Amino acid sequence: MKKILVSGLLVLAALSAGAKVQLTPLFTDNMVLQQNCQAPVWGKAAPGATVIVIPSWNGKTYRTEADADGCWQVRIPTPKGGFRKYTLTVSDGEPVVLKNVVAGEVWLASGQSNMERTFGHERFIDFFTDRINSASDWADVRMLTVSRSTGMVPHESFEAEGGGWEESSPGTIPHFSAVGWFFGQRLLQELKVPVGIIHTSWGGTIIEAWMSEDALKGYPEMQEPLAMVRALPDSEAEREESFQTQIDAFMKRATASDLGTIGGVPVWAQPSYNDGAWRTIDLPLVVQQLWPATNGIFWFRKEIDIPAEWAGQDLTLSLGTVDDFDETYWNGDLVGFSRLWSKLRVYTIPGRMVKGGKAVISVRNVDDHGNGGLYGDASLLFVEGPDGRRIRLDNEWKVALSVSFEGIPRSAAREPNLATVLYNGMLRPLAPYAIKGAIWYQGESNADKAYRYRDLMADMVLDWRRLWGYDFPFYITQLAGFKPVTRVAGDNDWAELREAQTLATQVVDQVGMACIIDMGEAEDIHPVHKQEVGERLARLALARDYGRKVVCDGPKFASYKIGDGCVRVRFSDEAGGLCVLPSGDYAELRYGKAGMDFDMVQKAESGILCGFQIAGPDRVWHWAQAVIDGDEVIVSCPDVPHPLAVRYAWGANPICNLFNSEGLPAWPFRTDDWPGVTYGKL
Repeated sequence: MKKILVSGLLVLAALSAGAKVQLTPLFTDNMVLQQNCQAPVWGKAAPGATVIVIPSWNGKTYRTEADADGCWQVRIPTPKGGFRKYTLTVSDGEPVVLKNVVAGEVWLASGQSNMERTFGHERFIDFFTDRINSASDWADVRMLTVSRSTGMVPHESFEAEGGGWEESSPGTIPHFSAVGWFFGQRLLQELKVPVGIIHTSWGGTIIEAWMSEDALKGYPEMQEPLAMVRALPDSEAEREESFQTQIDAFMKRATASDLGTIGGVPVWAQPSYNDGAWRTIDLPLVVQQLWPATNGIFWFRKEIDIPAEWAGQDLTLSLGTVDDFDETYWNGDLVGFSRLWSKLRVYTIPGRMVKGGKAVISVRNVDDHGNGGLYGDASLLFVEGPDGRRIRLDNEWKVALSVSFEGIPRSAAREPNLATVLYNGMLRPLAPYAIKGAIWYQGESNADKAYRYRDLMADMVLDWRRLWGYDFPFYITQLAGFKPVTRVAGDNDWAELREAQTLATQVVDQVGMACIIDMGEAEDIHPVHKQEVGERLARLALARDYGRKVVCDGPKFASYKIGDGCVRVRFSDEAGGLCVLPSGDYAELRYGKAGMDFDMVQKAESGILCGFQIAGPDRVWHWAQAVIDGDEVIVSCPDVPHPLAVRYAWGANPICNLFNSEGLPAWPFRTDDWPGVTYGKL
């Protein structure tokens, strides 16, 4: 308490000494204000100080007084959108002048890694080279990128990449959200006004992290997580210090329990040790394939034959990457170690240790979170002799689990997957900045609890609207296809997550969804076709919020009728008609190299309608034949003479090719309500 009091007195003294009014990065040069509204402007000043705000577009003075905490806010009328550049002066006696201010359309962009992915990502740089080089042609797509931050309590301010708002240019666009930018570019192109994107995302995060305590307190399973967050200090340094104390004690106990090391001697690394009872595997390998959801201390051993002519000479041992830590032994002697999971392990075996004949390589692998093991590039696993010859190590090894890290402490210092912490640190400080609406791309991290996502997605939209104080439009990006192509009909968690996203559009007003089921990639959870994603989200805004006559939805399930051994499924939003569209040059990325040999992929690429499943009273799903008949699809299967239900595009990476005449894909759906694989999971 004393520390807080002293800190507060110092802040007050600084403000009283005439420091400039304090503004968050929302209010900087290059900012975009929502046009034709009463826009809030706020900040901090000395308690009781008079603050004036003067916008150059009308020259009027807006005056207020800072409260006892130094907080102040005024609302100013903003002009019609356009490319005229204004200034905004804010002063408590010493003016701050914001330059290059424009009025236009402002949207919030948020989610996990697919929204966060920037043009500067290695794969995207090559794919979007022309777009990056010509970014200055679209300078008035301006972006504010919120820096990653967690908060145990709601924060008032935040930090921004680049210090605040930035215009598009070859120098700035590499750290812009690609989806957010393409969304903004399409709006600018159509509306002819500047577009500001406030981008706040964090890869790999769960939806609960983006929701307030008030929104989550009604969920029974969230009571313990919420209590844990309340108990944590808001200071990141204090959280890290507490974690280090806990993890040091845990690792000390774990090391003492390591069966492979007794009294400091690595007994499992000794050449004489009998590893006959160990599991035999080929490397590279993620150890969680053998011990699911397990972290701990794993030992790897491999026996090789050293050529006689290498004796007495230095050798190079390459293991690629080892996740997370390693101690590597040669015939029982330590030859290298590292605590950085991404570092390539290349160790020198001194000539004094090298003898012709049998040699045993042993790796003590400490995996404290996520995946573990030696699972990098197989070509990096070798022993190289002085003559350049190599002994391959990407084959038979022995492996054993020595210690399981059950109950290992997790650092909360910068952990984003805690309830409320991203809402507190990366969303709350943005309100009540005037926005038109929000776009959202998240869900991968909640797929294992897809049924619960039905409630969470809808509640999050309402939560954000309460924060801003009005019902703005909210557009969801449905998950793209990912993982090996779906070969077996039946239940799937990713399909259930997409269903939850669809349901949010049905239970909350002004919520739409961009279906991108055709834009996924089998081997990359971050598909490169971000332009199509941004433009499909923009279609929704243009049609629903700006009155443009554009088709914004793909075909959606409307109704179905069973009869004569088939099911007739009727669709809405078919535009000029239903059609089949193969993926063409994109097919190999979408379905994966291995998937291209699958007969259903070949049918889909030849123009045959695919993606429908059908089930009868036994609830066993079968792939179905389907044909288009006007705004309907007739679905049947000879193995299901009495059909009850139909599903379409139901799988993690489904083969599906039904579109409307505008080239927008049909939404995944099912006609049944049978419990799925995530039913009841909280």
